[in-house]
Amino acid sequence: MLEELQRFLVFIRPAFSRRTTYCWFVVVFVGFILRTDNFGVSSIIRALDLSPASYTCLLHFFHSTAWSVEGVMAIWWQWLVTKDVAHCINDRLVLIGDHTKTPKDGRKMPAVSTLHQDSETGSKPSYFRGHHWGCIGILMRACDKYFAVPLWANIQEGMTLLAGSDEKRHLPKTVQIVEMARRTAMSMKKEAYLVLDAYFSVGSVFLTAADKLNGISNFVHILVRAKKNVVAFGKPPKKDPHKRGPAKKYGKKIKLMDLFDSPAQCYAFQTIEADIYGQKETVHYLVLDLLWKPVKGMLRFILVETSRGRIILMTSDLKLDPITAIQLYCRRVTIETMFDTLKNTLGAMAYHFWSHYLSRASRKPKKNKDWEQNSTDIAKTKNTLAAIEKFVNVQLLVLGTLQLIAKQFPAEVKAKANCWLRTVSSNTPSEFVTRTALANMLKNNLYGFGKDWITQLIKRKQKEPKPNGSIRKAA
Repeated sequence: MLEELQRFLVFIRPAFSRRTTYCWFVVVFVGFILRTDNFGVSSIIRALDLSPASYTCLLHFFHSTAWSVEGVMAIWWQWLVTKDVAHCINDRLVLIGDHTKTPKDGRKMPAVSTLHQDSETGSKPSYFRGHHWGCIGILMRACDKYFAVPLWANIQEGMTLLAGSDEKRHLPKTVQIVEMARRTAMSMKKEAYLVLDAYFSVGSVFLTAADKLNGISNFVHILVRAKKNVVAFGKPPKKDPHKRGPAKKYGKKIKLMDLFDSPAQCYAFQTIEADIYGQKETVHYLVLDLLWKPVKGMLRFILVETSRGRIILMTSDLKLDPITAIQLYCRRVTIETMFDTLKNTLGAMAYHFWSHYLSRASRKPKKNKDWEQNSTDIAKTKNTLAAIEKFVNVQLLVLGTLQLIAKQFPAEVKAKANCWLRTVSSNTPSEFVTRTALANMLKNNLYGFGKDWITQLIKRKQKEPKPNGSIRKAA
């Protein structure tokens, strides 16, 4: 397992233009695996027993211009291609995209905006200030388990200070996810399906995905759950040559949710056994290729009735098998599991970067259009925003590496973890168990006589002189 970790860290070396920056990347990467608390950058110092003087070096690492999120993640995509771990359908990658929100009360933190999220918990406010993240992952199968291996994440709201710097950062949040998927699929040189939830069932998503990429239309096909009020149209009748006026563009209007109770034989549902969220059950489905006004073209609608209720799926692939579409959508839940692991197991959202040059913002949520945050040094504020995205994306690399190791060395992970679980849910170990196993092995090397280059690099950092006098608090 450690050899696989070393191979990955060597593979990603070209993403850094300076050797010192790369060395600190290795330190940060191992620190994220070993740390036992989620209190930002300082947790890495405690986990690796580094000198307190290293705190400033770690901050400089995340603010460094010697590397970028795009460069590191592009090499990560190449690593996934060499490992050939993607679960493909119809010779296409399966990408999964979604948004996640994290509360942030920092008064000088860039890109913080007022967010809304419904909750059944009374202690959690519906409106709060925080960061709105967009993320995509690639579906990977490991024995009897599916993972959403993270590919890329960025902040997609509150980007007013970036005006004029990158047009794609100002696109609607739904479109930004599609652009991320197109760029990833292009880099991995393979067509893909992008699976999304009902929030993305808008015309701009399908139109963006339909744009030609390297001369290929629909390089990324969309599969999304439709809203309950979705309406489509049949094919228009042929124009009577004896009637004046233009030909009709749309045929009969159809309210799709009403078809579940329709007695018409033309809307008769078929029945089949299918795998729904890991359970075999009887499914009733109906497939219709209809015109949808937001895209002014044909889409495939799949009406599905399971024990969990009724849903309608929409896809731009008119040849996609309905059962395959149903099972693909069921795999969308893996990105929710990925978010949970990122936040609660790795603590990826526990960052505290702030910009001295930003004006103070009120902690009280208010309408985003009424809230303006000014900076006296736009360039350095942008650098702070980049540091936030770097912090999170390095943790995506850690999570993805844990998932690959769990897939490749399941027996060894369980043996090295020495971790008791009350319930073993899968033959493939979880990210938590894999992290425990790697942490045990790394600790044995760091506090023993490990001769590998990772251990020697960290030990050199531990031997750096500590400042005289009392240890100053790092805020």
